[in-house]
Amino acid sequence: MNRSHPAPESQVVYEARAQSRGSAPVTILCSILFLSGTGALIFETLWLRLSGLAFGNSVWAAALILSSFMAGLALGNAIAASSRIRRWRPLQLYALLEVLVALLGCTIVFGLPALGELLRPLWQMLWNYQPALLGVRFIVSFLILLVPTTAMGLTLPVLIEDPMLRQTNFGSAIGFLYGSNTLGAVVGAVLGEGYLIAAFGLRGTSLAAALASCIAAAVALLITQIDRNMAALVPQRTLPLRLGARYCPPWRMLFISFGTGCILLSLEVIWFRFLRLYVVSTPTAFAIMLAIVLAGIGLVGLAAGMMHHRSARPNQLLPILLLLTAIAVLLSYLFFPGEAVNTPGGAFSIASWPQIALLCLALMFPVSFLSGILFPTIVVLVQASVEDRMNSTGITTLFNTAGAAVGPLIASFTLLPNFGLQWSFILCAVAYALLAALGGEERASSFKRSINFVTAALYAAVLLIVAVIQYHRADAPFEHASRPYELDERGRALAYVVKKIEGTADTYQLLRRDLFGEPYYYRLLTNAFSMSATNPRNQRYMRLFAYLPLALRPESKDVLLICYGCGVTADALLHGPDVRRMDIVDISKEVFTLADLYSGINYSNPLRDPRVHSIVQDGRFFLQASPRQYDIISGEPPPPKVTGSVNLYTEEFFSLMNSRLKEGGIATFWLPINQLKVDEAKAILRAFHNAFANASVWASADQEWIMMGIKGPGRKMEAEKLRQLWNDPASGADLRRIGVEVPQQLGALFLMDGEEIDRITKDVAPLTDLYPKRLTDERWDDEASHRFTLTYLDAPSAFQRFLWSPLINRIWPEALNPETAGLESFFNLRQSRYLSETNGSNELAELDLYLRRSRLRIPVLEVLGSDGFRLSIAERVAKKSQPPPLETMPDLVAGALAQRDINGAIRLLEDEKDRGPFSLGDTFLLIYLYCLNGEVDKAEALAAKNAAAIKKDSLVDWLWAKLQSEFGFHPPN
Repeated sequence: MNRSHPAPESQVVYEARAQSRGSAPVTILCSILFLSGTGALIFETLWLRLSGLAFGNSVWAAALILSSFMAGLALGNAIAASSRIRRWRPLQLYALLEVLVALLGCTIVFGLPALGELLRPLWQMLWNYQPALLGVRFIVSFLILLVPTTAMGLTLPVLIEDPMLRQTNFGSAIGFLYGSNTLGAVVGAVLGEGYLIAAFGLRGTSLAAALASCIAAAVALLITQIDRNMAALVPQRTLPLRLGARYCPPWRMLFISFGTGCILLSLEVIWFRFLRLYVVSTPTAFAIMLAIVLAGIGLVGLAAGMMHHRSARPNQLLPILLLLTAIAVLLSYLFFPGEAVNTPGGAFSIASWPQIALLCLALMFPVSFLSGILFPTIVVLVQASVEDRMNSTGITTLFNTAGAAVGPLIASFTLLPNFGLQWSFILCAVAYALLAALGGEERASSFKRSINFVTAALYAAVLLIVAVIQYHRADAPFEHASRPYELDERGRALAYVVKKIEGTADTYQLLRRDLFGEPYYYRLLTNAFSMSATNPRNQRYMRLFAYLPLALRPESKDVLLICYGCGVTADALLHGPDVRRMDIVDISKEVFTLADLYSGINYSNPLRDPRVHSIVQDGRFFLQASPRQYDIISGEPPPPKVTGSVNLYTEEFFSLMNSRLKEGGIATFWLPINQLKVDEAKAILRAFHNAFANASVWASADQEWIMMGIKGPGRKMEAEKLRQLWNDPASGADLRRIGVEVPQQLGALFLMDGEEIDRITKDVAPLTDLYPKRLTDERWDDEASHRFTLTYLDAPSAFQRFLWSPLINRIWPEALNPETAGLESFFNLRQSRYLSETNGSNELAELDLYLRRSRLRIPVLEVLGSDGFRLSIAERVAKKSQPPPLETMPDLVAGALAQRDINGAIRLLEDEKDRGPFSLGDTFLLIYLYCLNGEVDKAEALAAKNAAAIKKDSLVDWLWAKLQSEFGFHPPN
């Protein structure tokens, strides 16, 4: 190896004399690398986001994309490790690299969406050869990211070689430059996610990143013009580092560099998984987490520069730093203040970012702080052997980057699924401690003996904490995530955890709520968020995802379900009379693993049906890559504001759905008005209507709206085929249980068609892939959502929209003429149920309306606090025990009234009154039923007996007036 630098001893003396003259160049170059870090981080996030859209977001696809990115960085480091700069001044080469990053970075951002479209035929051709498809995706993503990531990997090693820095201490320079670059990345993380994407979209944000890189390049070139004397110091003929047979690289230090990179990136995955049990996964929360990690590394990188400026013994301090990092990993987990910090603004409140930042600081900052010292220290120790600054920086960064590429894979595929969160923290700490054993020097000295004593004490501390942490409750984070769904406002148990899975990408908990000792419903938690549930309210709209298109297209044979959830929609789709094949696509294999644990009324595991094919894949990439066409496409997608979900609600995604439908095929999709600001809901509606010219919106008496798109004009339903859904024992019982008891009610779910969507969204931009921040992280306005919903649930106007809708005139069967089928009464019913649920109501007045003016069962059950699922369980339990348990009586009474069995309801209430405490509400109900049944004398006697307990209020006034005017009832004095 040709060595152009002075001997180490003379170099140290030379640099020591020049310290006073070296601070200005370091400051200038730090500002350049700060801008470089800002632009690079923004580009990285944009590339990874768009690569996920083009190549898929499944666990394996994401791992391949990340590996491609890291491979490019490592290649840049490898070039720096084995090369010398000839003739060019390093600052000039650095400027060229920054311009290259800016140019290619923008090209990728602008071109990736189009590339995804161009590659669709290739994906479809390889769909039946999944290993080949995975390999091609890796190769393409690697080639796309190769040049700009290689340029990024070269920037720091090239800059450190510039003659401006020859008058500075190497350890000080690398610390300051590394820290400044990382702090620039902090700004990029916060600025990009917090402002730029929302203001300018993805393409505009890429231009802002390119501007930062170009400014850094311009400043570098300006320096070369101002300081021309330095050009003479550029070596003309030098040989690069050659890893030949006679040369022995500092393998020990390089292995430590690999190990620290691997452990830190493993910890990032573990930290983020852990924090998501306390913080809802939103893009803003993720940006804050990333910024905290980078801030810790960057700030201490600057501190490391100051430390190396004053210290000549980094090799003796390295084991101590590694052991302190191991201790920080354990203590930050052990004393994490999760229970002390709340996010009162709600799950998606941007106002809760200080609390999120506090949790991140407590967990991640101590380790990030120490990691910021480790890397510059290792580079200095490698440079003592390699001597060339660019080579030493390059080879150290190469090993560090290689470790960083492996770390997330180890954490995601090995540590978390096999060992869980707590043991993952312990194993990372132990790994740091093992690296410390490699980091000391072998020479004996009095200082070394002191270091040995401190090292031994720190090893003892690590062992002690590992022993203590075994008594720490490993389930505490999971209990924190599930507690809001397990307990009611009074702290009483509602549900309990049936199964917990720490998967490759998320943590899953399945909760079960029992009623009278039998399963009532299940709730699937993904990290800290309720992703899906089988409670009656959710079952209604999830099953309507299936029954709406099945009613319009009963001959459907091929159906696709994107996102399995709890399997409710899958179960309903299989009730289609002609369904022959159903493909179910979900990104998480763990969701399919949980399918056997559900049980309930009229439910069997859909995955065991021979018609079903379950596919673990990103739903969006499946639409791109699968060549199959479908009659129906539906889904149980995650809520739109959860990280990674926004691209399931964009115009491009809906267009993919349309492209996979057969002519006349139907797509249904969720629009949760109760989780969106009104303008955000309109942006999704606009996106859906842009993809489906024939679009409409349907809903029951809630804010869980259903968007429906038909490929083509649509055709008129046949009344007889429509009635078959209700005549079939399985689908009929299912529909009646969720409150759609007669075919006419299906029409009363209508809200608006495409013309109305056009009217309310004419000034609203659609949600698109390039403008994902049209869906903000801000909390929705409940009052505004209520007003918007009520506008479309208002019965008279909703009925008129139904009558005048061109879509309805094309598809609604003539045999169910709205004017003669009593359809308006069902619109009235929907409005009354919505207002009752949101504003409250006089329950007896509402019950009187349903009992005497309708034959429907479910409204009667709901107004009495029951539902079809509760009633089925109560009746089954009552058959096993005579007399029926007291806790089942309210549901049995509601069931009797739903059947219009007034005598039966009276008998049950009388039996309940004789057996135990009888509430005032039940007393009023029994008085009302006595009168309704012609037993006014019994009603008067019961009222007189309880006169002392009855207080005058609006309910009592209404009840006495009602009974007096209609039944001749005499209220008690």
